[in-house]
Amino acid sequence: MTAASIAIVGPGRMGIGIATAVLMADRGHTVTLIDTKRRKPGKETETLDAAREEVKANLDLLNGLGLLRGNSESLMEGLDIATGLNEAIAGHSFVFEALPENVAIKQAFFHAIGPVMSEDTVIASASSTFHLDVFWEVCAKPGNVVSAHWLNPAFLIPLVEIAYGEQTHEWAPVRICDFFRNIGKIPVKMRTNPGFIVPRIQAAAMNEAIRILEEGVATAAEIDTAIKAGFGFRLAVMGLIEFVDLGGVDILFHAGEYLHNKLGGAHFKPPRLVKEKMERAEMGPRTGKGFYDYEDVDTRALFNQKYMGFVELLHMYEQSKNLNFSGGIVSDRPPETINPPTKEKEIP
Repeated sequence: MTAASIAIVGPGRMGIGIATAVLMADRGHTVTLIDTKRRKPGKETETLDAAREEVKANLDLLNGLGLLRGNSESLMEGLDIATGLNEAIAGHSFVFEALPENVAIKQAFFHAIGPVMSEDTVIASASSTFHLDVFWEVCAKPGNVVSAHWLNPAFLIPLVEIAYGEQTHEWAPVRICDFFRNIGKIPVKMRTNPGFIVPRIQAAAMNEAIRILEEGVATAAEIDTAIKAGFGFRLAVMGLIEFVDLGGVDILFHAGEYLHNKLGGAHFKPPRLVKEKMERAEMGPRTGKGFYDYEDVDTRALFNQKYMGFVELLHMYEQSKNLNFSGGIVSDRPPETINPPTKEKEIP
């Protein structure tokens, strides 16, 4: 891929993270960080100057950790700052909108950018929530518009969720996915929908954690420990749908029915696809098919691979000064021991 010119509109936390991610890849891409907000006279670049310092601090941290191929000073030469929109935005290969998650603010930007952007520029909203029709209805070039949802911290988390829809030009998601792979990210494409993939799952999990807290079932620290040492730890090795298969689709079905009957809430009730899998006896590896096909899969080797992934994670925790399983905000907590708790009884 040839070097691209990148515009990032919004010098906040996400914009700073995106700029850091592009520069740290050291692929020759140039970045212009743009502030479109009207500032007080004499303070027009104050926010941008602070954002530039934040990008430099991020690169210095990464350099100290040995994660940069170049050095932070040379990489910073690829960063420019600008105010306003018209002149600053022209001629860029990709424009990332990283403005506050406010419909009116974002729509005002998409309305303004349509007439001034190039015909082949891909413009990507970093929104974590909105359906693309929010932007299509006000943008003069809706076919150029996609969503590119980065996860904070954008320069460390590999995933970027790419959403497109019926008005999107076919080349737009293809080009932006190529760009993300070029800078070392993992793009996942999807049809546009409110909440994408991660935010929807994340919101459901976070709300349930708060419900458990308000019911007095456990403290905040205990809930966070359970997530870090169990739920989240497991998800680092296998995805949710993969876990449903490996555990057994029937387990999810019966657990969902029980929780729905005991606790109420439609979110516990098994989805239609789970019921259909039950009717077809597609339970996962033990039946040869679940949500994935296991007909030609060595399931013993598959499970061994997952077990080794857990072992590698445990070793990582043992050797780390920054990873621990305990919940709560304590910066000087000693590392957790990895020894498993005394086994009293099996609880699934």
